[in-house]
Amino acid sequence: MKISSEKRQAYGRYLIYLVLLVLLILAWEKAADNSNFRLLMSSPSLICEYFGENFPALLTATYATLYESVIGLLIAIAFSFLIMIICFYIPRLMEFVLPVMITSQVIPLITLAPLFILLFGIGYTSKIMMAALICFFPIFINFANGARLISRNIHELMYIYNASKTQMILRVYFPLSTPHIISGLKIAATLAVIGAIVAEFNGTEVGLGKNLFLSAKRLEPELMMSSLILSSFLGGSLYAMIYFLELRIGKWYLKNN
Repeated sequence: MKISSEKRQAYGRYLIYLVLLVLLILAWEKAADNSNFRLLMSSPSLICEYFGENFPALLTATYATLYESVIGLLIAIAFSFLIMIICFYIPRLMEFVLPVMITSQVIPLITLAPLFILLFGIGYTSKIMMAALICFFPIFINFANGARLISRNIHELMYIYNASKTQMILRVYFPLSTPHIISGLKIAATLAVIGAIVAEFNGTEVGLGKNLFLSAKRLEPELMMSSLILSSFLGGSLYAMIYFLELRIGKWYLKNN
């Protein structure tokens, strides 16, 4: 069975990444021989040992952050889609909504985390709301840009066929905006984890953000690095989920790239 040149190049890149990762881990382990470095960054062997000893607690924290991130992302998707649909039915509303959305980004959203803690308490709700807020803007803006870039010829064609607003939304706006929607979702997937963790810094019962906060106060590098690795894993997993979704529903535009 022959392997195409594109696949050979892809396998070559993956091999290079793997070699670089192994070299990085070996260099990290060697640098950990220095006690000052180990106090800051620990070492791969000590992190693996810590991970094995504290697996249940780390798993519980990871699940809490994952739950907050996913629910927040879903809420952001639902609200951004809802507002866009309303704007499709009432086009003039977009002229008001879009400037408000852009202006709202002047406020660093992560600074609102303490406010959410005061409003919703230290439970899941405040973390979910923070994740949803930080995810909303990229999804909404990308969807709006995708709808705006739809060719005028398509609008005129749908007008000739006397298409209703609902038909336009289902058969034009959503399908043709898919590439932009997916781009927004890819950005939001990683931001969801960031939003949840930032909210956890300000108070929570369990979560990776709490672990990172405590590790800095207690000078526990193994806890810090374990939580950082798990946080990166969550962000990468959510991004991969959107990527594979795109491979499934975006074949019509991926083939042209």
